[in-house]
Order: sequence, then structure tokens, then C-alpha cells
Amino acid sequence: MLKNNINILLFFKSDIILKGLYGIINSLGIEPILIKNTEDFFDYPNLLGDVLIILPQNLYDENLSLIEKHFTSPKKVKYLFLNFKENKNNDLHIDDNTLTIEHKIKTIINSFTNNSQNQSIHELTTREIEVLKLIANGFTIKEIANKLIISSHTALSHRKNISEKTGIKTISGLTMYAVIKQIIAIKDINTENLK
Repeated sequence: MLKNNINILLFFKSDIILKGLYGIINSLGIEPILIKNTEDFFDYPNLLGDVLIILPQNLYDENLSLIEKHFTSPKKVKYLFLNFKENKNNDLHIDDNTLTIEHKIKTIINSFTNNSQNQSIHELTTREIEVLKLIANGFTIKEIANKLIISSHTALSHRKNISEKTGIKTISGLTMYAVIKQIIAIKDINTENLK
């Protein structure tokens, strides 16, 4: 059962991709909001409920500050990236079939939960969880950026968001958080990183 108070925003410049994803999401009983440029975000200032933004990584990187500024309320905002090159497990890929796309979208929609036991883990986006795993494994911001094929600025922004959401500033604290939340296994911790 999908939640009714979810807003899905599709942020793409391509009409073909917008129409294709619109059809898939609409078949799930949700009417997504189509965003073709950053100014379109201002047409939806008071969205109620949780927000899932589906967009390519490059549009996220280019518009991060605007998107974050627009969604400053306490609502939950998650991102699902469409990749055109490599096929990452949690992201959509341009070659994914309809069932795969539906499954990935339903998984994120269902992750919007108020279950207090898992609340803080669900506050982190898929990308933030990827960054947290790399931080816990001893990667620097520059190495994280290279590994995830994002800018250092974006990697640093994810790191700041993780610290704000968890209330943890130190690498050792974030590492322990990742272990407690079962994001990484204790055997995978780089102990040199904790000194």
C-alpha cells in the first residue's frame, strides 16, 4: 500500500523521459509533478507531506542549493537519481524496465515512515547513505567525490547533511552510527580512520 501524502517531483529537461516516468508513476495511483527547469519549483511552494524528487545526478549537482532552499520545512525529502552510464543498485538506470522502476519507486515511497526505531536512518537519502558508508570506510571527501562521480562540493554537502540529520560531527561518531544502524558491518571498519 502506497502512502497518500507523498509528492513525487520529476525534474528532467527531456519530454520523453518526463512522459515515460509520468506514465509509470501515474499507474501506481500517484500523479507526479513535472519540473522542466528550476523556476518550476517555485510553482509548488506549499507541498504537504513527504517529497520524492526523481532527477538525473547532474541536475541535482547543478541545483542543490536551490532545491534545498525550497524544501526548508520539516517535511521529508528523498532523491532518486536516474543514471545514464553505470547501473547503481539504488538508482534508476535508463535501461531499467517498468517493473524495476516501479519497485525502486515503491521501495522509497514505503521508506517514508514514522517508525521511531528506524526514523533517523530513513531521514538519510540513498546518496547520503552511500557517502556515510565511504566515510566510515576511511575515504576523504575528495576520494568520495571521485568514487561516486560527483563534485567535491556535492560530497561535502552530503557530509554536512549527514551530520545535521544525525547530530554527529566526528568521523568516529558517524562510523559508530553506521554500525548501530547496520549500514556497515563492524568488521568493515577501518580502525586507522578512528584515531
